[in-house]
Amino acid sequence: MPNYGFVIDLKKCIGCHACTIACKAEHDIPVGVNRCWVKTVEKGRFPDAQRLFLPVLCNQCADAPCMKICPTSALFRRHDGIVDLHGDSCIGCKACMAACPYDQLFIDPNTRTAEKCNFCANRVENQLEPACVSVCPTECRIFGDMDDPTTEVAQIVQREAFTVRKPEKGTGPKVFYLSADDSIIQPEIASRPFMFKEGGVHLRPLGSKEPDPQSPGDPRVDYDVPHKKAWGIDLVLYLLTKGISTGALFLGAVLWLMGDRSALSGFAAPLVASIFSALTAAVLVMDLERPERFYYILTRPNWNSWMARGAFILTAHGVVGGLWVLAWLLGAPALITLLAVLTLPIALAATGYTGLLFAQGLARDLWQGPHATIDLIAQAAMEGAAALLIAAAFTTVDPWVLRVLGWTLAGATSLHLMILVAENLLAPSPTLHHELAVRAIRHGAYARMFWVGALGLGGLAPLALFAVAATTGFSMTTLIPMAVVTLAGSLAWEYIWVEAGQCVPIS
Repeated sequence: MPNYGFVIDLKKCIGCHACTIACKAEHDIPVGVNRCWVKTVEKGRFPDAQRLFLPVLCNQCADAPCMKICPTSALFRRHDGIVDLHGDSCIGCKACMAACPYDQLFIDPNTRTAEKCNFCANRVENQLEPACVSVCPTECRIFGDMDDPTTEVAQIVQREAFTVRKPEKGTGPKVFYLSADDSIIQPEIASRPFMFKEGGVHLRPLGSKEPDPQSPGDPRVDYDVPHKKAWGIDLVLYLLTKGISTGALFLGAVLWLMGDRSALSGFAAPLVASIFSALTAAVLVMDLERPERFYYILTRPNWNSWMARGAFILTAHGVVGGLWVLAWLLGAPALITLLAVLTLPIALAATGYTGLLFAQGLARDLWQGPHATIDLIAQAAMEGAAALLIAAAFTTVDPWVLRVLGWTLAGATSLHLMILVAENLLAPSPTLHHELAVRAIRHGAYARMFWVGALGLGGLAPLALFAVAATTGFSMTTLIPMAVVTLAGSLAWEYIWVEAGQCVPIS
């Protein structure tokens, strides 16, 4: 079977954009989105200025992260190595956009499903070259079977020095660039003064490198397409509602197994968990571009995707919470004890899987690493304890229950605060992409929300109020404000984590 790939000789590219136009015409691509385009970078000063061009297209990765994260297997690999997409299976979750390190997937505004370059598979099947190859006036694009040693592509890859985009991601890209300057091939290097989009000026991406007035000859992006953000406020709300739901149910189970038989652990905890579990499901469905297809994630699951796995885990979590409420209403404490035991692993899994899901968003370095999963568990403990402390104001509980919730909130907040400080203030960034994202958090667009919201309200304020509560006997007068500022601070950090993770250009 063939294994198709591209070689692009950047010495020959003149930036005419014929490839972009041919691609749009061949596949009827709407205005505002592109399967392929040509990025332009300028460097140097007159009279020694240079203009560099980079044709950008899907890399048809040997280990494609978009395929792994797609919850419905809408993305698949053909027999010829091309990664293609079944539009009728796509639910428009945008997870593939978060996973692609090359910024190559987008949502088609007409179909509201994902779309991408597929090397013009329709033409290749008919022994025709991809549209971009056939129109290139300088023949800078060379297409062929990489596994056939007689093809020009295979021979060039064997004998020439080439560069691929993001080799550190380990995806096995099949687009090879000749004579590629670092400033054009690495999107984090060139500064981005501003760019135009339909309707006016589009400010530079918040996490991109800023121009240095002292170095006017540094590389700078002259032309690019607007960078698409996969996830937004819907995912922020999902993190908050899911954290409250899983944290409340887990802590309710702990309290019940510790001997508390009050309405707080027996009824309020599973009720809060059930309500916020339903809100979580509603937020996730509303975030889909094709919400009417939401059930595909359960009927056509891709078990390599943590989004698909998470859907089943969240379903189990919601079922357990609902049964728990019913058991309380029926007066069945033995059943509640059984459900409490089942709750512990299910709630923990429902909390932690999101860290693994975001880690499958390979394009975003801020989301990588096991600390994200640990932090999500800590945040769920904070948010669940805060929710139960607020619920405790409406029922009668033993003082020891308030102490347990107060100490849980303080301990989880301390762990969360240590992770924030280590990740964003102390630890060196492993990549330039990560460094730019952290810089945007510390000093850029997210700085005020980070210092005041995430660290202040979400870290220092709850611990200060806990110190007061511990010395005054854990009165509700102190515990309620402690719970409120905790939830506000958690929301601030979850917003930063989602947004700042996507603020650095990846193409």
